[in-house]
Amino acid sequence: MDFEKVIEYALQKAVSDIHLTPTKPVFLRRNGEIESVGAAVTQIDIKKILETVLTVKQLEKLESDRQLDFLYESQTGHRLRGNAFYCNEGLALAFRVINNKVPKFEDLGFPKFVMDEIQNAKTGLILVVGPTGQGKSTTLASAIEKRAGVKPQHILMIEDPIEFVINANQSIIQQREIGRDVSSYSDALHGAMREDPDVLMVGELRDKRTIAETLTMAETGHLVLATLHTSSAVQTLTRILDSFSPEQQPQIKSQLSGSLSMIISQRLIPDKDGTGRVLAFEILKMNYAIANYIRQDKIYQIPNAIQSDSTGQMIQFEQSLVGLVLSGKISKDKAVEYAQDKNQLMSLFELNEV
Repeated sequence: MDFEKVIEYALQKAVSDIHLTPTKPVFLRRNGEIESVGAAVTQIDIKKILETVLTVKQLEKLESDRQLDFLYESQTGHRLRGNAFYCNEGLALAFRVINNKVPKFEDLGFPKFVMDEIQNAKTGLILVVGPTGQGKSTTLASAIEKRAGVKPQHILMIEDPIEFVINANQSIIQQREIGRDVSSYSDALHGAMREDPDVLMVGELRDKRTIAETLTMAETGHLVLATLHTSSAVQTLTRILDSFSPEQQPQIKSQLSGSLSMIISQRLIPDKDGTGRVLAFEILKMNYAIANYIRQDKIYQIPNAIQSDSTGQMIQFEQSLVGLVLSGKISKDKAVEYAQDKNQLMSLFELNEV
């Protein structure tokens, strides 16, 4: 099996993910949908790929941990984020294809006030959340590259692994990879306190300790950008709080209400002509009412606060979907399929005569 030819084919077809499983053909994800190509992959094929792309140390770690994250750069210079893991069929591989060029933030589809918030904030916590494969890393990379070009600053990025290589422009951008440059997110965050960053990017809030140290960084006068695998602002806040014991939660609520600036929840929706995907989002911007809901354990009230906001700087996911339908970017059926609150979506359709 020639893996370089698989990569070449994937690039030609605008594939986002490549899956290799023993006894199965190559599976590719394109525009969010899975399709298969070619002959069955063998365990020998996968082991040969791993021997080519991994170091001896990485192979030993894969054997001991039974899974491994890594980055592979193809012979043509294209970067792929890889994950090797054991399953019932044996060793399997999943690759995410990374664009060589960071897209401009203005081209992603967010309202201008989102970029203004990220560009102008000096302290606080901004979370970009969504399921796997919904463009969170792209959003962060685009925002950071944009910010780096505005004024000189020190931006420290902690990633597992490094995906986009960010253009430093006039700023200092240091990208630290877990396993290569530092042993864990927690150790990297501990070190960041003494490394004088203006902006800190945390690739993923994976566990209680990482969340706690990220909140502390945001509290101590830094701007922190981070991601979580959650699907809404409410789920994000609930996930963070549920990571801690009941005794610890009052402190975490206080930290969140004092340091959280914005939650951007995003999904990529198949477009109307089936040739790509477009961005839909929910935006929560911290204000006095939201902070009170967090402190008083009334997170369930937040969707109403987003819906009733009159500033134009909070957007429901369903409002975003309706906007995409009205602009002709997605079909009404796709909006219904992806809606989190279908009743709310239908009400908005009626209101906008869709």
